[in-house]
Amino acid sequence: MHIMCGFGIDRNLVNRLSMQQGKYIYLFCLLLCLTGVLVILNISDGTRDLLQRTIHSKDFTRFAIPISSYIARGEDTGQHAQIPGMIGDANNPNRLLNASVLRAAFEEIAEENFLVAPELPLEKVVVEERKYRHDDQHEKYMRCPTTVRKKLLSDPVVGKKLVPDIPILMWDKHFNASEYQRLTQFKGINGWRGTNHTDIRNLLTQLNSPNNGYMFDDRLKNGEPPQSDCIRCAVIGNGGILNGSRKGAEIDAHDYVFRVNAAITDNYEQDVGRKTSFYCFTMVTLSNTMALSRRTGFHIPKGDEKLRYLFFADSEWTYTYLSAVLAGRAPPTSVGRYHRKPPDFPRKLTAENVKVLHPDFERYLKWSWVNSSAQHKDVHRPTTGAIMLLAALHTCDEVNIYGFAGSYSEFSEHYYDKTYSKHVNYANHDNGAENKLWDLLDQRGIISLYRREKP
Repeated sequence: MHIMCGFGIDRNLVNRLSMQQGKYIYLFCLLLCLTGVLVILNISDGTRDLLQRTIHSKDFTRFAIPISSYIARGEDTGQHAQIPGMIGDANNPNRLLNASVLRAAFEEIAEENFLVAPELPLEKVVVEERKYRHDDQHEKYMRCPTTVRKKLLSDPVVGKKLVPDIPILMWDKHFNASEYQRLTQFKGINGWRGTNHTDIRNLLTQLNSPNNGYMFDDRLKNGEPPQSDCIRCAVIGNGGILNGSRKGAEIDAHDYVFRVNAAITDNYEQDVGRKTSFYCFTMVTLSNTMALSRRTGFHIPKGDEKLRYLFFADSEWTYTYLSAVLAGRAPPTSVGRYHRKPPDFPRKLTAENVKVLHPDFERYLKWSWVNSSAQHKDVHRPTTGAIMLLAALHTCDEVNIYGFAGSYSEFSEHYYDKTYSKHVNYANHDNGAENKLWDLLDQRGIISLYRREKP
């Protein structure tokens, strides 16, 4: 026998061994095999979830990744796991032996592992919503010696708002049965209640590259950003204060430009610039924006190959839509009474140009940053512009803000309005609390907020 329990043993060597020595070798190999079986039987929840996703995927090769990264998921929910090595193949010991070889053994993993958490009373939701997953994403955003997050950490007033290890972007590693149950406690933009685990899994298993875990993926080299890399960002709101500002060239000079909703640049380049690096929206706000496109002239930015579409997942539709288009299937309409038409993007959406914010991050912005008196209400969430601004604050090293704040009486609602449009306060947002926050961050030197008086 040339191979015993995975170890190659030369036939001539075996023949030279005495019968007693052969028994010892046999028993030793048998012990190793039994140990391996026990390890598999005691496999962690995170690895079972990996195998389950692999079993239900048609493309098994995409899961040939280090198994330790999946087992380590447990530390994010309090189950610390230290794995000294990885399962590898003969040609590449740092790669996981393709998980499809274990398909038969784990075919019986039950779908009922994905349980929907019981709906909590409001007082319990208020407590649970402020519990977040811990994540190491922030480490990649701390390379710049002068990054704004170092200012935040040392600021006695606003520093207490920052949770450094909050997950920002969401991708493949963030999905498993225990996370599904935890996040189904929360509705809308705050979690996964009302969304089938299959739809979430179908999306997140397609977001499985280093690009999906870092905002500025065009700077990555071998999956890591450069050391001491400093990134300047302009964050553009749509406020009327920008009309006549002549800030376009200044905005375009930044490394990255974030825009939101009706981010119209055609014919407004002198005031708002032409560059778009990140286009930000929820599926509902994008649908509303597109419904007005004939009047406003808005079209979804196409940009160049560096443009990224940043989704704020506000409903089941985000998951069904993205899982379909990334897999090359027809996009669905929204569920519920509205049956919203799916948006038609000017570029093909791929795992490389799509990013999705994590629900914990969006929930944390409500409780830690905006801090509205309405935050206890089920309907309340930060505005889409506020989510964009605070996402930039957690990822960029220098953040300059345009088109936020400004007098609602002196300036029209939007810079592209043809006639004066009065500002409207909606029940699910608190513009007053957000504007106070922008003023505070500007006063503390955390951001630079563009201001001017109406001439």
